[in-house]
Amino acid sequence: MATIASALNTPFTPAAGSFIAQVSGGRALLQRRGTAGAAWVNVGELGADVAPMIENPIANAQYQFVAVSGTPVVQADQ
Repeated sequence: MATIASALNTPFTPAAGSFIAQVSGGRALLQRRGTAGAAWVNVGELGADVAPMIENPIANAQYQFVAVSGTPVVQADQ
């Protein structure tokens, strides 16, 4: 498994399939958009010290983490 994202407000594009999103030290939104020009929509808010499996069935969908509170440290692995 490789790290595919580790920064806030930075789009990343996982391969189709599952990836793990984790947050520590705060809360963050995980957002996605289907194409580079589309609006961002919320996948969900991730609390501190959680690491859910995210299903991404569509290739080329973009994701990003956005801080909600605290100083979140984020990471996505696939």
